[in-house]
Amino acid sequence: MRSGASSLNATPHDDAADVLVTPALEAETERLLSQRTRDIQFSPEMIRAYRKKDWPQRSKIARAWMVWVAAISVAFVPLSYLLAPDFLTLTTAISGLLVPALHACAYLVWRRPRSATVEGLSLLLLMTSVMMAYGVIAVAAGASNYERFLICIMYVNTIAIVVFSVDYIWTLALMICSTAIFFGFEIFNPAIELQEAVGTSIFYAMGIFAATIARKTQSILGQKAFLLSLRNQYRSDALRRANHQLEILATRDPLTGLGNRRSATDLIDRLWRDPTVPKASIAFIMADIDLFKHLNDTAGHAAGDACIRRVADTIEDSVRLGLDAVFRYGGEEFLVVLAHATPDLAWTIAQRIRSAVEALGIVNPGIHPANDSTSVVTISLGVAFAQENAAPEMVAKWADDALYDAKRGGRNIVFLSNAHAAAEDVRDAQPVGTDERKMSSRVGGQ
Repeated sequence: MRSGASSLNATPHDDAADVLVTPALEAETERLLSQRTRDIQFSPEMIRAYRKKDWPQRSKIARAWMVWVAAISVAFVPLSYLLAPDFLTLTTAISGLLVPALHACAYLVWRRPRSATVEGLSLLLLMTSVMMAYGVIAVAAGASNYERFLICIMYVNTIAIVVFSVDYIWTLALMICSTAIFFGFEIFNPAIELQEAVGTSIFYAMGIFAATIARKTQSILGQKAFLLSLRNQYRSDALRRANHQLEILATRDPLTGLGNRRSATDLIDRLWRDPTVPKASIAFIMADIDLFKHLNDTAGHAAGDACIRRVADTIEDSVRLGLDAVFRYGGEEFLVVLAHATPDLAWTIAQRIRSAVEALGIVNPGIHPANDSTSVVTISLGVAFAQENAAPEMVAKWADDALYDAKRGGRNIVFLSNAHAAAEDVRDAQPVGTDERKMSSRVGGQ
């Protein structure tokens, strides 16, 4: 409870968003969303942000594809015994060993983010190598298996184009290579004429081209979805910052940065409801700058504000870090809330505050020093402890009454209110450092 504002009203940290939205990205987002979807063209900075945001999903899909295709390829080995039993050894070498090894290499590439070139090239090499490998099996199997193998690998590559989210240039490259490999094996198919091979190749080229266009459309829609999420992100961030600022304005004193009276009430209510904090260990220290009006009237409000800020900082530096809370309670009045405190500890902290403020040496030109006083700014303090059957308002009144007893006792002193305590428990006040007067502690808070 270092200060009332910081201890009670901290806004939870926003874990971070995946993309750091710069003003340039924000401006580009608004500009692109104002255009037609098909005209979206990302800048290099936006591309980097998009790839970073999209990487986990893109990588997961690509690696899942590699695992399943490798598994299916291995499972094809026993199936090939039915399709081409005479070439089981070749099928085992290619489908059971080579193809899974190719997918394993591509899997390793996709385990961490790479450049767009590395991603696209790895997929292009993987799919073309697999097509070539199965094309060799098709040639070896011959007869009806020749066409069957070519159609299957063309079908797999078509699906791969839709599944893999890479730059469009690599999607086009994969389409062209797939069509070229299919046509290259097709024209050497002894079971069909050249005219039929060309027609079949064109037919499948149209299908794989349609998949390429679908992939491009999917990529554009993905980019637009990214832009919308980016706009939601920076608008949400702006709203969160505005709400946080409003919360600060509502709970923090703008002059000192301390918690205000509202945040003091919130903390006290929580302490009173907390069963782990004994009421007898909660203390209120009410503090008030002595003769502050004289300073304001003679030196001006600017000097008065500067004085309040320095005194507030001094009080914060005099309390226990993380255990005590300091609030600006009024104009030149402060409230310190102690938890898990004893009378000796509360007295020690109050005396530390009093002496530290006096040691600042802030000159109060409205004071004319007498024989037993100085012209520096001092502070008077009243201390009161909570009781099980006492409401917070009553404890605050005891502390406030003790403060005014300190004022009446000569100022620059600490007055301890032992409300409802036995007479023998009342302690004598300790002497103030600047004089030999004895302060009496007050019995009763009223």
